[in-house]
Amino acid sequence: MCEKFLDYLSKKKTWIFLIMCFMVHAGNSVLFFFVGLVPLSMLNILSTVFYSIVIVSYKEEKDFYIIFTYFEILTFSLTSELFSGGSFFYIFYVVGMISSVYYLLPPKRRMKQIFQGCGIIYAIAIYFIHIKQICIFPEYLPVIDECKQEIGLLNLCITLFTMFYISNLYFFEMNAANEKLTYCSDHDLMTGLFNRRFFEHIMQRNKTENENKYTIAIFDIDDFKKVNDTYGHQAGDAVLKAVSSIIEESYDNEFVTVRWGGEEFVLYMPQTDEIRAYEHLTYLRKRIENNIVEFDNQKIKVTVTVGMCTGTNLTDYELVIRNADDRLYYGKRNGKNCVVK
Repeated sequence: MCEKFLDYLSKKKTWIFLIMCFMVHAGNSVLFFFVGLVPLSMLNILSTVFYSIVIVSYKEEKDFYIIFTYFEILTFSLTSELFSGGSFFYIFYVVGMISSVYYLLPPKRRMKQIFQGCGIIYAIAIYFIHIKQICIFPEYLPVIDECKQEIGLLNLCITLFTMFYISNLYFFEMNAANEKLTYCSDHDLMTGLFNRRFFEHIMQRNKTENENKYTIAIFDIDDFKKVNDTYGHQAGDAVLKAVSSIIEESYDNEFVTVRWGGEEFVLYMPQTDEIRAYEHLTYLRKRIENNIVEFDNQKIKVTVTVGMCTGTNLTDYELVIRNADDRLYYGKRNGKNCVVK
């Protein structure tokens, strides 16, 4: 549930960020009005109108929303400090946005460093206003002195919350990207099965383990080129998915199905002797033969030839695969649609 919520926040991060900015300015408009700082209230009303227009016109996949928002925050912070004589610590907003803009803008945006440089200039300018206590409305200084600590704390809390929110989204997206990368490196993306690289990795890793008996079978779809030539490559893809689904769904949880390459699949059956493996593979061959693949109003029937070999030691798994492959090609040369042991 939490991951789904974070995924939603990640997908809608720009829109949610705009909503957050709108709420902050709308709240500040009311706050400064009741405090008696009319110029700051008016400034926040202008920002509230700005975000209202942006939110109403918002369309996804548009970088300029974040760019406009970034410079609005920088300019708003600088102007607010001029109004308050540098007493309200809007520099927190600027510092927070200097780092946040790197995350909020997509990786392809090459002007991130320029945007950050602009933010640094704004931060230095605000610091200079604070040191020199420049205030364009000195008549409001008594009111500013009464509430500057509370407003400064509020701005700090808003910045910390924003940084917490953005940093957690960043780590969530990084973890999701790493998980996706791991999945893509270990799986065949068309069928969802493990790929050959992953299979060879786990077999090499498990070579030192004792194994009583195990069987490796290689499936090859008969006349697959004819399917592609007759019905098209998309139909061929549908056949590959259908065959892989039958093989994957019809075995014990300990078995491992692999997209070996092209129209070939490998089924690794640990703790499985020759008799049990042959019975299971014959069952799969019949299921595939009786299955009809429907694609684009066409009904396609396919068969598979299977070569199998049983081994007793995982250190010899490569020899077992070669023997299974030899038996597969024997079956292909002698009628197809069979299991050769």
